[in-house]
Amino acid sequence: MKLKALVIGLSLSLAAVAANVTYYKDVAPVVQNRCQECHRPGEVAPMSFMTYDQVRPWAKAMKTAVLTKKMPPWSADPHYGKFSNDRSLSQAEIDTLVAWVDGGAVAGNPKDAPKPREYTEGWQIGKPDLVFELPTPIDVPASGIVDYTYVVIPTNFTEDKWVQFAEVRPDARSAVHHVLAFLRPPGNNFMKDAQPGVPYIPRRPGGEAGQRGQGNIQEQIPGEMLVGYAPGLPPSQTRPGEAKLIKAGSDIVLQLHYTPNGKAVTDRTKFGLIFAKEAPQKRVMSMMAINYFI
Repeated sequence: MKLKALVIGLSLSLAAVAANVTYYKDVAPVVQNRCQECHRPGEVAPMSFMTYDQVRPWAKAMKTAVLTKKMPPWSADPHYGKFSNDRSLSQAEIDTLVAWVDGGAVAGNPKDAPKPREYTEGWQIGKPDLVFELPTPIDVPASGIVDYTYVVIPTNFTEDKWVQFAEVRPDARSAVHHVLAFLRPPGNNFMKDAQPGVPYIPRRPGGEAGQRGQGNIQEQIPGEMLVGYAPGLPPSQTRPGEAKLIKAGSDIVLQLHYTPNGKAVTDRTKFGLIFAKEAPQKRVMSMMAINYFI
């Protein structure tokens, strides 16, 4: 009898704790710091989490998503290292969200809410120092397969530039699988036959003439990557004293991968750069390992 009473008392205690967890006091800080990066107007998530009224209908789904660790998206295995940009929730954050849902997902007192985060025209990195945009819009059909498309964008830099923050922002996000921005310094032959600003689809080695542009495999291997985009992927940023180098006279080559989804759209991807305020102590490089012969 005492054991039964103890279990009932413990259940009531847990219920009381859950009931004391409110959105404005406990959940809003988690949503603000962990969800709104993608769950806000103009970003990749299909729903906005900027207010209690927007979050409340998704409460049960959020509980399932955090318990299964589906959200926030983070697939790196913690057994193989620690990552400075780990986006996974802490156990305390998971417990808070679960307790809030179990307690009825109550709003609480709006006065307990944290100060709203400020976003600059959709840019997650803040206002860029320089923005590049596709010179020619790319039409994506409603169906079919669209080959990887490349666009060469000259920087026209007359001096070396050090980049601390970079972000790609596709226009037609519903049809964009990914965008990769590669650096092409002077003398590099990557996509050498592509005309600046003109969408270009190269031919794989052995393909029929005229089928897919040029076919020299050495001219299709990219070098250093400046920044990339995929749904949920954060922008590129380096720590203080570190930056990526764009050499004078370099071009930036965009690789765009579109996935038709039943609705024809037009994309005009752009990307923004924020330069380091002073010469860095360390140069950061992002490279790729690719096997073209699989």
